This record gives sequence, structure tokens and C-alpha cells, in this order.
Amino acid sequence: MDSKEQMESWRVALISVLCTLAGVVMVVFIYGVLTSGIIEVIKEDLIDDYCSSIPISEKREIKECMINEI
Repeated sequence: MDSKEQMESWRVALISVLCTLAGVVMVVFIYGVLTSGIIEVIKEDLIDDYCSSIPISEKREIKECMINEI
């Protein structure tokens, strides 16, 4: 194995390690977002915005709007 091939193998190994670390960081970030409750807060905010923009007659037919009114 000459020095050029050895350098290429180090580059491949480095890229592989960096991609693996990036994947692990993304999984940890997604897990943190899912377990923090941020999604529930955003969901409730979107439902509140939607329910406040439709007529009362339609709110009675939508379960999510009735739950939030109670």
C-alpha cells in the first residue's frame, strides 16, 4: 500500500466516523424534542388558533375544539 492509498483510507475512515457521529447527534436531538413536550405545546397552539378562526356552529362538530372549550 503506497502513501496515496493510505491517505485515501484515512479520509474514508474519517468521513465514516463523522457521518456516524452526525447520525447519533440527530437521533439524540430528535429524542430530546419528542420527550420534552414541545410537540404537544405546538399542537395545542395550532388547535387553539384554528378553533378561534372558525364559526361556533362548526366548533361543535369538531372534537378538538370542544375539548379545549371545557
